[in-house]
Parts: sequence; C-alpha cells; structure tokens
Amino acid sequence: MQTTGLTDRPPGFYLDESSFSWNAWTLVQGGVDEFGRPWPLFFESFGDWKTAPYIYLLAGVFTVTGPSILAARAVSAIAGLATVSLLAWLGYRSTKRPAIGLLTGAAALLNPWTFEPTRLALEVAFMPALVAAFLVVLHMRPPTRDRWVSSALALAMVLALITYTYTLGRLLGPLLAAGLVLYVGQRSWKAVLGTWIVYAALCVPLLLFAATNPGALTVRLAEAGYLGGPLPEIVGRFVEQLAGNVDPGRALWVGDHNERHHVKGIMGSLLVGTLLLALVGIVRAAGYAVRDPWARYLLYGLVVSYVPASLTTDPFHVHRLIAVPVFLIALTIPAQAWLLGRGRAVSLRRATFVLLAVAVLAQGAYFQIRYDEAARGRGHWFDDAYPGLLNVALATGETPVYLVDGIVPAHVHGLWYGAVRSVRPERFVHLPRDTRAPSGALVLSSESDCAPCVELASGGFFRLYRVP
Repeated sequence: MQTTGLTDRPPGFYLDESSFSWNAWTLVQGGVDEFGRPWPLFFESFGDWKTAPYIYLLAGVFTVTGPSILAARAVSAIAGLATVSLLAWLGYRSTKRPAIGLLTGAAALLNPWTFEPTRLALEVAFMPALVAAFLVVLHMRPPTRDRWVSSALALAMVLALITYTYTLGRLLGPLLAAGLVLYVGQRSWKAVLGTWIVYAALCVPLLLFAATNPGALTVRLAEAGYLGGPLPEIVGRFVEQLAGNVDPGRALWVGDHNERHHVKGIMGSLLVGTLLLALVGIVRAAGYAVRDPWARYLLYGLVVSYVPASLTTDPFHVHRLIAVPVFLIALTIPAQAWLLGRGRAVSLRRATFVLLAVAVLAQGAYFQIRYDEAARGRGHWFDDAYPGLLNVALATGETPVYLVDGIVPAHVHGLWYGAVRSVRPERFVHLPRDTRAPSGALVLSSESDCAPCVELASGGFFRLYRVP
C-alpha cells in the first residue's frame, strides 16, 4: 500500500521530482548542485530556492543505489510510514490503549491528505513525519524544570528540521515555536526560553543566507501570494483564503484541484470518520485546555497550520496545508479516549467508536482500491511522455542532443533521465528559452512551436525535432 507501485502509481516523474533528484545526483558526483555551487544550503531551481535536507538525504540514498526513480520515491514512502508509526505511537503512549494507537496509525495511513504526498519524490513528503515527530517529542519531553536542557535541545532540533525542509516550514516552524509560550509557567519557562534560543541559533545559517540573497527565500510567496497591497485588502484576502481552506466540504468531497497532488473523482482529501473524530476531539480538548497545556497546544497547532497556505492564492493547496491533517489526526486521540472511557452511556460511546473506526477503515480501503486503479492513468500530469522521446533521441546515437526549454524548463528531465540510463551529461547541451539550436541539430524541447523544424515525435509538453 504505502510502498507498492511507486514507479507506476503515478507513472512518470514530475519536473520538480527530476529537479530534486538531479541535484542529489550532482552532489553524489561532485559535491555541487546543478549550477556548480559546492555543498549549498539552498538549491536554486526554476527561479525558486529549494531547501537542502531532502536533497542531501536523496544524495545519501543514491550513493548506495545509484540514480533511480524507485529509490527516490521510496524515500518519500518511508517518510509516510514514519508518519504512521509516530502518530500510532502518540495515540498509544498518551492513552495506553492499543486500539487507539492502531486506529490513529490507520487514519494516517489511509487518509489521502497524508498518503498522496508520500507517493512523490518531493520534500513535502517529509513534513507530516516531522510535525508528528515534534508532537511526539513535545508529549514525551514537555518543557519542565527538571529536564529543561534535554527538552529544549530535542524540540529545537525538530523545529529546525521543519523550518529547513519545506518552504512553508520557514513560517510554520517559527509559529510552532512561538506556541510553546502556552507551556510557560513557574516550572517550565527555562525550557521554553532554552528551546527558543537553541532554535534561533540553528536558524542563523538561514538568516545569513537570506541577508546575503535578498528575496531568495520569499520568492515563492511573492509569486503565489498577495502580500504587498493595502492592509485592509490583505486582511480581506486572508480571511477569504482561510475560509476556503477550512471548508469541510472541500476537504471531504473535492480536495486539491491540482491533479498532481490529488486523484480527482474518488473523494476529497480527508476521511469522514477522521473529521468526525477530530471534531469531537476539538470539543474535548477545548473543555480542559485551561488546565492542560498539551490540549492548548494541539488546538493552537491546528489553527496556525492553516496560516501558510492562507497567505497564498491557490485554494486548498494540500501541500501547503500538510501540517493540518497531522493535527487533526492527533486531535482524534482525545476523542477516542473519551469514547472508550468509563462513565455515562458507556455502551453508546463504545458503539460510536466502533462505528467511526469502521467508517475510517472502510472509506480508507475504498480510497486505496480506487487510487490504485486511477493513479495508473495519471501519467500526463507527471510528464510520462518525456522518457520515450528521450529514448528515441538517444537511439539515433547523435551527440549532442540539444535540450531547449519552452513552456517548462524541461532540460532537467533530460539530465535526470540520462543519469538513470547511465548517459553522461556531456552528451547534452542545454539551451535557454528562445535560443535556436544550430542547423541539423537534434532537439528535445518543451517549446509550443518549433517552426521551422522537422518534428520527429511529440507527447505532452514535449517534442523531438531536427533543425533544418
């Protein structure tokens, strides 16, 4: 389920996947990124700057396996299993009930929101695991007077990984860190303050990079966001985006409109049973939040998880909302504990638990079966035409093959797929957009129109042609 069909469900390999994997392979080959920068902290890609931990992890894997689509996607799949394990452990540890641990883990495994991102070789696949790890560390080692040093170090390390691993983490990490103020008390202020100090120290390289590369770390927000206008307009847009992101109808029935992120036509991104349990958990946590900092933090974390995506214009972008399902699943734990607890109406509550557990498992199994069928036909969303065109180009035996960017910067596909096929990068020549290859050249491009040319093959965004 989590680790099966990684190369054909979905088929192909999206451009961003190729970019991450190619940069990881250039690290293995020479300790540089695709532009020749040695051991970078951030990787320039398509006008944006990608964060480093995922690429360095891929490089470590490729050192053992060589460049491979299966290996790249397996890294993400294993991150998905880590999310399942961590949330299952959180459910069990906080209640001492195996049934709660199992259902919590099943919810993480079966929900499309946490499952689908782990099918792709993208850094977002690691965010649910990191957020879940943060909650586990916070629950196991809450800020206290007795062990504030170890608590501060552990929490700060996970917060730093969240911050460095994905673009939204640059905002989510500080928000999660700020929320630790909910733990401040006579016995815990040292641990919270210590966490902030260590976390700030770990973020110094990021801050230095931002200072020496103005705008580099906010370029994606500038492109996809709406900040910079009048304050009332910004506030109004934020409220509008937030309303769309918290819309339960969208979460349950539609999901992300981007078909690279979500298989349409099956269901939304969240299981009905999970949402119902989370709503009960929210009510329960709110009831004792005044006296319980853990309950306060779960509610706070859920709220701030909506903030990064609500600062952009895309509606219900599940990758930018990737922390939301982790907090929702965590909030099912107090609901499960109450339903299985003692007191009034025990039989009714336990029957409700069984009903909701069956709903989670049945709808989750239905999604998995339908996903297995539908994902095989999604190759056009993942540039599956490119490898065939590259094979035709390589079969001619000509050198060089010119890679010309057009609608998308597709040259990275050529370099990555070439590496997978053990083709040396020197066999390719990359020409930027609107640059004409010499007469007689064999060109593989993403141009919408190659005229005048002799087209040899085409598919998706891509065409293989010869220059007259």
